[in-house]
Amino acid sequence: MAKKNTRIVAVIAVLVLLVFGGLVIRKPLSTNMILKGSAYFDQKEYAKAYEQFKKAAFLNKSPAALNGLTKSLYYLNRYDEALNYANASLQMDSVTSDAKFYRGLIEIKQQKPLLAVADFNAVLKSDSTNAQAWYHRGLAKAALLDFAGSVSDYRQAMKLDKDNIEAYLKSVEANSAMDDFKGAIADYDNLLNVDLNNKEAYASRGYLKLNINDFDGALTDFNHALELGPGNLDVIFNRGSAYARKGMADAALKDFSQCINSKFKVTESLNNRSIIYLGQQNANAALKDLKELQKLKPDDAGVYLSLGVVSSMKQDYKGSIPLYDKAIALNPQYTEAWFNRGVSKGNLGRHQEAVIDYTKAIELNKNYAIAYYLRAVSEINLNKLTEGCEDLQRAKSLGYKAADELIAIHCTGNKK
Repeated sequence: MAKKNTRIVAVIAVLVLLVFGGLVIRKPLSTNMILKGSAYFDQKEYAKAYEQFKKAAFLNKSPAALNGLTKSLYYLNRYDEALNYANASLQMDSVTSDAKFYRGLIEIKQQKPLLAVADFNAVLKSDSTNAQAWYHRGLAKAALLDFAGSVSDYRQAMKLDKDNIEAYLKSVEANSAMDDFKGAIADYDNLLNVDLNNKEAYASRGYLKLNINDFDGALTDFNHALELGPGNLDVIFNRGSAYARKGMADAALKDFSQCINSKFKVTESLNNRSIIYLGQQNANAALKDLKELQKLKPDDAGVYLSLGVVSSMKQDYKGSIPLYDKAIALNPQYTEAWFNRGVSKGNLGRHQEAVIDYTKAIELNKNYAIAYYLRAVSEINLNKLTEGCEDLQRAKSLGYKAADELIAIHCTGNKK
């Protein structure tokens, strides 16, 4: 009996040695594989990293091995599997920031921004210096349309990591979504303090300045962008727009002509160049561009309006009317087309028809001062003095000073 017990004890001892000895051997092996996986991960060899972390988890399912699987699978775009490992890691260690950080990244990819914000909140609670957590929480907030909150997070990320170019650009996007162009410009200011030769930043900041009518600032930025990247036609087009809006017609014409000759934004450039020619009373040059534009945009009401204006400039009022007719047929709400047709009819002495067109223009724009004034002119020509004087008073109240002269002549009861 004693011998039998001795044998049982010996067998148990062997089993204990095998079990615990195996565990002792497995842990160092697992740790070694985690180190190898981390080295592969740092080299961005995510598939190799995944294999090492997978072996490590098989030997010892530790939070470190599971976190390694999570982040490797994330960069391999296998988000569902990554999420499972992140959750498994958090079941073992509910406070680990690494798992919550990557779970937040996965939740952004899976379009679950509210959950992502909660995870990044937890990460930042334990480490408020984690620049990537601030940045990605900003992304999640932007997805929730909390643009002000996202800007705040992006800017905190910039403070912690001034070289995070994406944080500056995402802050620009969020500010622009709120129509806060000045805030977006400030983001580009900060970016250019970090990257002085970023030609895209100069070009984009110039466009934002153009939107807030800072034409000088826009031109400075566009010119700087072109010094850094000569021949950028998108910048040249935008610079042409800035020149045009600043009243520098010749410089604008040069830029739009370069775009047209380079077959870049031909339609927009022809349109802009034709408008400048119209402003210069250069009817023939405008007509040439508009004919080209008509071929490209045969159903554009604006083209027919401009063609009508060219005819009117040449005092071909009769010829302008069919062009305005076409513009109105294409866009019945086109205020300027109704108004200009009224002007042509008035110049032809067709005052009754002109009144109808002016009335429609006024219906579309209640504060159209010159339309009231010219309707009054036609009404006076039709001997409708009461209506004419009412329209003159309305034009005057809207700031159309030329109405005073006709009021003095025709509206005796309103003389001053």
